[in-house]
Amino acid sequence: MLRSYVVSLIIFAALILCVGSKRIDGQEKIEPWMYSINSSCNNDHPELGRCLPGIDDSTTSDGKCWKFCIIEGCESGGFCKLIGKKHVCHCYNADH
Repeated sequence: MLRSYVVSLIIFAALILCVGSKRIDGQEKIEPWMYSINSSCNNDHPELGRCLPGIDDSTTSDGKCWKFCIIEGCESGGFCKLIGKKHVCHCYNADH
């Protein structure tokens, strides 16, 4: 009887820890105040690779970050955001 109680308690604790997780597949954040979980705007996009400031976020030469964000519907475009030791593309809307 005690053994089944301990096993049940361990399973319950594991479930609680899984429910409290803030990430799914290591990419998307589950936060109630986000407008859309799948939204490209107001998010980082490391999948685009390294972002070169002044080149990839350039509005005049259609840099890859800027162009990606505009195509995804982010009215303000995108810029190269420093995260750790490298820059990644970050799409945003100025009104949010």
